[in-house]
Amino acid sequence: MKKLITVTTDFGDSFAAAQLRAIIASLNHNGPLIENHDVSNFSVVEGAFQIMTLTRFTPEGSVHVGVIDPGVGSDRAGVIIRSKRSWFVGPNNGVLYPSAVSEGIVKAWRIQESHISDYVSSTFHGRDVFIKVAVYLAQGKHPKNFRSKPLALSELVSTSLRPGQVVHIDNYGNVKIQWDKKLLVGRQLLFRLKGKTVKIPVVKTFSEVSEGKPLALLGSSETLELAVNLGSAAEKYAVQTGEILKIKEL
Repeated sequence: MKKLITVTTDFGDSFAAAQLRAIIASLNHNGPLIENHDVSNFSVVEGAFQIMTLTRFTPEGSVHVGVIDPGVGSDRAGVIIRSKRSWFVGPNNGVLYPSAVSEGIVKAWRIQESHISDYVSSTFHGRDVFIKVAVYLAQGKHPKNFRSKPLALSELVSTSLRPGQVVHIDNYGNVKIQWDKKLLVGRQLLFRLKGKTVKIPVVKTFSEVSEGKPLALLGSSETLELAVNLGSAAEKYAVQTGEILKIKEL
């Protein structure tokens, strides 16, 4: 069975994404490919959340590439992480860490860029390094085959998704929030928003409140979602990805 490659980036444009596809084709990989280039610019937290959400639905042995890389070209390492069910490839800045930890990290390697490409741009390691490594892994090669060096797990940069942290805002303006507690429908949550305290009901569906009214519910990604029925909670409350909201259960 041909291994799936997933690619999660903050590129936001088809020009950069097309170059990744060109590299994949040039290496004769014709296995399945899933792409998501809609992570907010530079948001390692959102990238980590989106990769972790995606990997829940992918088959064992998949190769996941994460390129949210504001430190590209610096001395930050490129890494390969092997979990109990997947491979992860990208910068050692924490974007891969929550997903890999959730699956159980087995081993890690530091990528030796000079053994991957003759030319490595200082601004596009996604094209010149990471996507090539992903294809090699999907083709059954081992990191030692392209001279990657073992990396102590303690050297992996960790990122934790903190309770109350905004991890994603979707196209509708629904605000996805990391939340470790059980949501009880019928109760209320107390949010601190735009300098004001707002009581918001916990419901099961959007339609349980009137149009334009706020609500909280358990979203499809198993996060707490702050929403406005037929409106945008992100706009109404000026919420941004990455910020940590003060929330209290009533």
